[in-house]
Parts: sequence; structure tokens; C-alpha cells
Amino acid sequence: MLLKIVIYFFGLKCYIFNEKYLQKREKKKINYKEAPYSKFHKTLFFCAVLGQIACGFALGIAGTAVTEGKADLGLSTFWVGLLGAGTLIGLAGSLVVGNLADKIGRSKLVLLDMAFFTVFSIAQFFTSSVPVIMALRILIGLCIAIDYTVGSTIVSEWFDPETAPSYLSKFIIYWTFGYVLSFFTGLVMSNLHTDYHIIFASSAIPGAIAAIARITLGIAEAPSWMASVGRVEEANKLVAEKLGPEYKIVAEEKKEEEKVSVAELFSPKYRRNTLVGGMFYACQVFPYFGVGIFLPILIGQLNMGDANTSSIIYDVFCMAGAFAGTWLCARMSRRSFLTSTFFGAAIALVIMIIGQNISIVITVIAFAAFALIMSIAVVMEWPYPPELFDDRVRGTGVGIVVAFSRIGAALGTFLLPILMDSIGGTGTLIVCAAVLVLGGVVCQLFAPETSASYLKKVAEKEAAVN
Repeated sequence: MLLKIVIYFFGLKCYIFNEKYLQKREKKKINYKEAPYSKFHKTLFFCAVLGQIACGFALGIAGTAVTEGKADLGLSTFWVGLLGAGTLIGLAGSLVVGNLADKIGRSKLVLLDMAFFTVFSIAQFFTSSVPVIMALRILIGLCIAIDYTVGSTIVSEWFDPETAPSYLSKFIIYWTFGYVLSFFTGLVMSNLHTDYHIIFASSAIPGAIAAIARITLGIAEAPSWMASVGRVEEANKLVAEKLGPEYKIVAEEKKEEEKVSVAELFSPKYRRNTLVGGMFYACQVFPYFGVGIFLPILIGQLNMGDANTSSIIYDVFCMAGAFAGTWLCARMSRRSFLTSTFFGAAIALVIMIIGQNISIVITVIAFAAFALIMSIAVVMEWPYPPELFDDRVRGTGVGIVVAFSRIGAALGTFLLPILMDSIGGTGTLIVCAAVLVLGGVVCQLFAPETSASYLKKVAEKEAAVN
């Protein structure tokens, strides 16, 4: 009898020990967002930045194509601005895209958008109808909206929160490369008197490269989104497959029937972040695209010497700004970065206005400074919007912020040729400077600080006080 009791308690002890061991082992599993940078992360990032190159190229080539096709298409100033802004108008579709991504997931949209982008780009070669070209430009813009909205979201949801902003800020280098490449391509094509159909359709090349890479290599769904819709087990299997069995999804509890709506983004919890995100983005891209896309028209009215030389200077400093912005993004707080670039670019435009009547050297230096600062500034368009929202509403939140921005970009691009005709180059620069000052004031007063390093310091101070 005594022997049976000993055996029973020994077996019970072994069982308890085994259960504790298994629980301890389970606890040792690490949040997948803490996984080190791996081949999987490299592949995802590679597929994402190929799309950014294609997007930058498509937006930049529009100015050259419209300028070359103006006579053949019989375009008025109104239609020059509208066609130039067509892609940016399509980008306003990011509002719908973001909400769709929160409902059906990220990977399907990212996987297919560059294929459609390529088809729409090629279709421009086969039409001379202005309304059809306009419709195709809007559709291309909608594809770009997917990359802007969902591409940045899926990267932020797979990468470590502390390092994700660094990788997202690098998007601008690849986007600017595509943008600058379009200027040099356009310059060569213009000098060769290339037909405007070919110029429009040339964006199919980077689009096809991105589409092939994504379809071949694949795009994995974001585990945090899967968990947010109740697919936790499936998310853990995906994490184990991509990163290793020691990693898992750490999901926040959510209420049943919890749905994402656009109206929720304007509720007391989110409205400040939504409005700040939209305003900062719109005020940045209004002058950036307005000046960039119709650069030859602006240079022609200002005291800046040879148009080709001035365009090359602008492109070189844009590229330099992308690298400088990526470096600064990791070393400055979000608020300081935003306000300093807004006010710095506005000052550069004011100096350009004054310099026209003094010296071509001053004008060109200020123009180069404007290109540099604006290219630094737009780095924040990738890491900041996803940081403003939590996992559940991030897709919709980023979508609505990008939609705000496209209104600003489309207005800047559409209005620039009209403003140049009505109030001249100086008046146009004053309008751009005023928009930049507005953006700086809004960020100074309302922009939340979201950088991981800053939030970590705040948490540490609070813990020390408690």
C-alpha cells in the first residue's frame, strides 16, 4: 500500500513538473516582430522597393509625356494640369484601398497591383484619346495607392517596431531613384523627339520587373492582421514557416463584432492623428509634385539659366536628399524632423523669389536647397503614417492619410500650370511657400511624437517615477 502511494505521488510530481516545463518552454517563444533581419525580410523589402521605383518613375514621367504630347493632343493649360495630375487623382483611391486591406488582408493587393500597373501603362501606347489617357493615368494612380498604403503597412507589420521605421524611410531612396530616373529618361527621349505614346508607356518596364518579382517570390500575409481577424493559429503557422518555430504572434485581445470604418478614424481616439497625418502629407506633396512634374515650365519663367542644367541640378539634389533624409530620420524626433523641413523649404523658396532680382547664382543655390530639403522631408511619408495608428485600423488609417495627401499633390500639379499663366513664377512660389508654412505650423502645434526611441525613453522615465 505504501509503495502504491509513493508511486502515485511520484507520478503526480512528474506530471506537474512536465506541465510546468512545457509551459515554461511555451513562454520562451518570442514575438515574431523581435526576429532578427533574415532572408525572408530581405525578400519582402526587395519586392516592396521595386514597386516604389515603378511608382516614382510613373509619377515623374507624366510631365515629360504631357509636354511632348501637348501639340499633338491639342491640350489647353487646363488639360495639361489635369493629365499631369491624373495619376495623383487616382492615388486618392487609397482611402478605399486601405479599408479593403483591413477587410481582406494585405498580401493579395500587394501581389497583384504591379501586374495591373503594367497593363495600364502599356495600354497608354495604343490610344490618342485624351479622356482615355486620363482614365488610364487614374487607374495607374490607384495601383500606386496600393503600394503606398498597403506596401508600407505590410512591411511595418512584419518588421521589428524599432527597426521598421528605418527600413520604411529607405523607401524614399528607391522611390526617388525611380522619380529621378524618369527625369533623365524623359530628357533623353525629348532630345530624341520620341513619340509621347512611348514616353507614357515607358513606366511598364519598372512595373513589369516589380510584378514578376512579387509573383515569383511571393508576398506573405501580415501575421498581426491575421490575428486581428481571429486567425491566430494560421498566423502562428505562417510565422513558424517564415521565421522559425521559436517565434509566434502576440495578439491583443479584441472585442467580438469589432469592425473598422472610416468614421472611426475621426472619433476622439484617432481624429488628431488622422488630421495631422493628412495635413502634413498634403502640405508636403503640394509643392513637391507641383514643382517636380512641371519643372521645365517653372524653370522657363525664372532666372535660372539653361533649363537642362537646372533640371539636372534639381535631380541630383533630390537624390542626395533621399540619402540625407534616411540618415536624419533615424536620428531626429518626428516633430523636429517635420517642422524643420517645412520651414526650411519655405525659406529656400523665399530666397528664390528674392534672388531672381539679384543674382542667378543665389536663385540656383536656393533652388538646389529647396530640392534637397523637400527630398529630405518626404522621407517621413513612409514611417510616420503607419506609426499614427494601431494594427486594427492601420490599413484604413494610412489609406485615408494618403488620400488626403493625393488631394494636395493633385491640386499642386493641376494648379501649377494655371498659376504660372495667371500669377507668374513668383506668385506660384509664394503660394507654395504659404502651403509649406501652414504644414509647419500644424505639425508644431499638433503632431504626436511616435518614434520608437522617444516612446521607449518616455516609458523608462514613467517606470522610474513609479
